[in-house]
Amino acid sequence: MHAVLLAPLDLIARLCALIPPPRFHMIRYHGVLAAHAKVRPDIVPGPVAVATEPTQIRFSFDGEATELEVLAKQPARHPWAWLLQRVFAVDIMTCPRCRGAMRLVKIANKPDDIAQVLAELGLGPRPPPRPRPAPAGQLELDFAA
Repeated sequence: MHAVLLAPLDLIARLCALIPPPRFHMIRYHGVLAAHAKVRPDIVPGPVAVATEPTQIRFSFDGEATELEVLAKQPARHPWAWLLQRVFAVDIMTCPRCRGAMRLVKIANKPDDIAQVLAELGLGPRPPPRPRPAPAGQLELDFAA
């Protein structure tokens, strides 16, 4: 068994050397999967051909929305609650206690507004927690703060 003892900055330098530069391709293809292989089109499926013949538009009755109107009504972006549900698997629109629907009460973006909302709820502004001291024998780095 071998062990290497490194100074903290030497360890960090070695770890940083393992991080690839931005936009660097990590997967290289060789043989028939390479970009300029002669038989690549026979193996890798190409783009799907788009139909060139015109498609028939559905007949709509009076008062019905046409296909273009339906497409125009779809939002360009998803709501933030949907995004949070998809990314973090957290449904912020459902109460975790009673499983009822939550509703938006106030929006507070500025520190004064946040302090006012917390005071109204009886929570009051709290200072951030103090960092705990490092356990004995553990290395403490200057840039960690």
